[in-house]
This record gives sequence, C-alpha cells and structure tokens, in this order.
Amino acid sequence: MKVEIRADNTVEISGYVNVVERQSKPIRKFNGRAFRETVRAGTFQKAIDKGKPIELRLNHDRVLCDTQSGLDLREDNVGLHARAVVDDKETVRAAKEGKLTGWSFGFTVNKDSWSDSGEERVLEDINLAEVSILTLEPAYIATSVEVRGNDTVFEKRSYTGVETVDNAKKKPSFDFMRRKIQIEKLKGE
Repeated sequence: MKVEIRADNTVEISGYVNVVERQSKPIRKFNGRAFRETVRAGTFQKAIDKGKPIELRLNHDRVLCDTQSGLDLREDNVGLHARAVVDDKETVRAAKEGKLTGWSFGFTVNKDSWSDSGEERVLEDINLAEVSILTLEPAYIATSVEVRGNDTVFEKRSYTGVETVDNAKKKPSFDFMRRKIQIEKLKGE
C-alpha cells in the first residue's frame, strides 16, 4: 500500500490488495486448521466485470466510496490493484499518524477447488464485496475471517505493508523566486 498525504487534506491510497497465482502464507480457519490459498489469474477481474459496486471501506466498517464513485480496481499480471483519493477525516488522520497498516478484502466464493489433503485451496470465481484500508494490525498475515449466514460464507483476507509519502509537508524542490531573480540579474548584465 502506498499512502500519499496531500495538502488539500485528502490521501491517495494505492497498491496491490492481493496477488494472483501465488500461494498465500498459512491461513487459519476457525477450526484451527491451516491452509494455503491461491487466487487464479482472472478471478478478480471476473468479479469486477460483474458490474456490481465494490466498496472501499475503513476496517471493513465504514464505506468511503465504491467502484462507481472514486475507487479504481483492476487486475493485472501481479494481482488486484486499487487506487482511491479519500477525504474521510478519520482516514486522513490515521494516514498522518502512520496508523494505516495494510489492505483487506471481503468476498464470497462461487467456485473453488481444494487439494485432497485440504491444505491447499484455489479461488476461481468470487463475488468481491469490498476492499478495506486497515488501521488495525491483523493477528496474522493472510488472516481468514468467516461470517456465515444463509448458507453463504463471507470471507476476509488481510495483508500488511505501507509506504507513506507526506506531500502536504514537502517544500518545493525548486525555488522559482530565487531563479527568477537570478534570471533578471543575468538579463541586466
């Protein structure tokens, strides 16, 4: 995740929410068993192409925007890339305080496959409901949270790693007034 703090009291947040065709670190289920997960290439794009709004949230809670109002989501050869400019006061404050910890995403599964041992899972078709900016440190990298209801399992995955650039505090690297004075002096010579 890259966080750019802007002078207009917004933050641009971008980066890879998840990668494709790479096995995750162990994910623990509620029963304590661990498995590794791979998202098949094209799975995220297929979810985006369904045309349903996908929300950007703070900590899986408050909606900040969605794919119809400011969230740009795309899958490339690396994975699911997200970008949004956010003006939510709590999110901007968290960015300024260095409290943004990473990404998470929530989904339901339409099609997956498991290894015979039950230790490897491949996601092939999902409904992507939301991606979240986190201020909370997940207990594990690649944490799995399952919420069951109406025979549907809603799953969440969390990933960490943040680079923050505070452009609101940066001074211009080029002093235009000083250069203008130097040019005027040269003209006079």
